[in-house]
Amino acid sequence: MISSDDLVKTLKDGGFIKQKQKDYYSIRIRVVAGNITAEQMRKVSELAEKYGRGYVTFTVRLGIEIPWVHYSKLQEVKEEVERIGLAMAGCGPRVRPIVACKGTVCPYGLIDTQGLAKKLDDEFFPTPGFPHKFKMGISGCPNNCTKPQFNDIGFQGQVEPELNEDLCTGCGLCADVCDVKAITIKDNLARRDDDKCIYCGSCIRVCPMDAWKRKRSGVAVFVGGKFGKKYNFGYHIADLVDVEKIPKIIERTMNFYKSNGINKERLYDTINRIGLENFKKEILEDENIK
Repeated sequence: MISSDDLVKTLKDGGFIKQKQKDYYSIRIRVVAGNITAEQMRKVSELAEKYGRGYVTFTVRLGIEIPWVHYSKLQEVKEEVERIGLAMAGCGPRVRPIVACKGTVCPYGLIDTQGLAKKLDDEFFPTPGFPHKFKMGISGCPNNCTKPQFNDIGFQGQVEPELNEDLCTGCGLCADVCDVKAITIKDNLARRDDDKCIYCGSCIRVCPMDAWKRKRSGVAVFVGGKFGKKYNFGYHIADLVDVEKIPKIIERTMNFYKSNGINKERLYDTINRIGLENFKKEILEDENIK
């Protein structure tokens, strides 16, 4: 006979989160990268009125929760959620919903964050079999609105600028907007310090002469980040990685974690125990990824 604790865990894995109020649960609905149609939103509102107390909450990972659902109605709600083209978002040692910013439409966005999140969700969610949870985050630029550095693996949009000296007038706007002071003006020409540049693309965006151009774009890769009682900033292991390489990096990271991780151990701790250089050698062994 299943114990009450095991039952609660099973329900939680399936997207039913027990409240502290007796006999009530919050229904967690998976929403890919926070995108939901207007019609689905209306239907979710109706479900909240029908089964809950007429309101919804939003999770940190951009999911939706309907609180105050009685345990006797859990299966009914699940069936109705699925009828509107949505699905439950479970917990447990598996890939969690991917968090992505609005970089696809944001003026600062350097990559298609929403499209990338959908692609990765289709390929990897909800892969099971890890020692602990596995979280992914995507930010469209170094503004880091979604904090990719605090995920088990995170990606940050980047662009490498290149100057057409024939068009540069030395006006200084690019130097003024550069927060890390990677650009200076010398002899009426902009000069970029490669070691200081964080590939944010601000110089390209503000240049009135279009002297700064996009040489190449890609992502920075962070691994081993986590929130919680013991939080850690992820290791920055690569820059300007081709977006097309991301699935390969994720797959290698997952294989490393499954092969080397210990039960209840987060990826950060596994990397520290095995060694960061050993991890990087296994994940970035392809010269085209470095």
